[in-house]
Amino acid sequence: MDAPERTVAPTMDSIRTEAATRLIVEIAAAASGELDLDQILHQALDRLRRVVRLTGGSIALVEGDDLIVRAAVGPFAAEALGQRLPRGPSRSWGVIERLQPYRTGDLARDGGRMRGAEAARAVHSWLAVPIARRGLGIGLLEIDSTEADAFEPADEELLSGVVAVLAGHVELAAHHEADRRSAELREAFVGVISHELRTPITTIYGLARILRQRGDSLEPLARSDAIADIEAESERLYRLVEDLLVLSRAEGGRVAIEAEPINMTRLVRRIVDAEAQRLPDRRFLVSAHAGLPLIEAETTYVEQVVRNFLTNAAKYSEPSEAIEVVVDATDDRVSVRVLDRGIGIDDEAAEKAFELFYRAPEATRAAAGAGIGLFVCRQLVEAMDGRTWMRPRDGGGTEGGFWLPVAPIDDDIGDE
Repeated sequence: MDAPERTVAPTMDSIRTEAATRLIVEIAAAASGELDLDQILHQALDRLRRVVRLTGGSIALVEGDDLIVRAAVGPFAAEALGQRLPRGPSRSWGVIERLQPYRTGDLARDGGRMRGAEAARAVHSWLAVPIARRGLGIGLLEIDSTEADAFEPADEELLSGVVAVLAGHVELAAHHEADRRSAELREAFVGVISHELRTPITTIYGLARILRQRGDSLEPLARSDAIADIEAESERLYRLVEDLLVLSRAEGGRVAIEAEPINMTRLVRRIVDAEAQRLPDRRFLVSAHAGLPLIEAETTYVEQVVRNFLTNAAKYSEPSEAIEVVVDATDDRVSVRVLDRGIGIDDEAAEKAFELFYRAPEATRAAAGAGIGLFVCRQLVEAMDGRTWMRPRDGGGTEGGFWLPVAPIDDDIGDE
């Protein structure tokens, strides 16, 4: 009589391996059926927390010199989602740039802390793996726990498998997103040409015809007003064309920069003087700290950015209120702040201010515009390795500004 077959009970390791394999297959299948990148990332995190003992987690992707959280789960998801971490010394950027996972069971012991007030107080364990494509770090998958020593080498291995699946889909979705953005910019270009350029061109054409046909019979004041209107509309047309040129370069992903050392204080004063002549009913106040370092940027583009910020401030504030321009330096950057006492801006509108076409409801009611000027500012400033911002001003009004990096100092001493 044959002995009965012996049934071997599955071990915890085998159960975990099977669950991990099934998880990766599920993530791959879900990602293959989606083009919406954020949905792909969120579904991956949602499935991951069924297998790993985690409190929360997030996936952040590199966009330029920022690491932006695109998906998050757990109790700290709300404060994590949308966070931007500029490139620099940090655990997250270290994982991406070295393409090496990082695992700790005690953040405080290892000298780290989570971004976000609630997470910083509660999280102890942290595990992150880079998302890489063609040898380049393109993002980061991290999980965290309020328990100490919550993660093991097997969790690190599992996350590495997940990001290997995600990397190709992230790249594909990024291409799709780039194509969509390119189409949006082309549509904007056509829309601005057909609408925004028509007004100044029509005004210039109409007034020029009047001056040619009836110029000799017009009263001196009427003739002077017509010439002033032509000058103003020509200036408006010139600036629109400048912005459209940047828009077309951004669409092609080629805002080329020819950087040189620039004295920001001197440049800003020159631009403000020109704006004061163009807008004689406006009052501009410039303050700058003495001995500011030179910046490294392209003069033409810095002029365009400063003019756009000044035009924006003048458009949405009363002539009786002065527009303040403050030039300052901190660490390795020089900043320019433009402050007004106009209609103001709330936090939500400030977040969206630099998006293409965006105009806050209050701004739309206050003045006409195409919604591309601030978008152009961000494109130019980021191409010069700087940053822009817009925020409510204490006491009412708006602060808009940007910073640019200080020009490097050549410490080499040559022999005579």
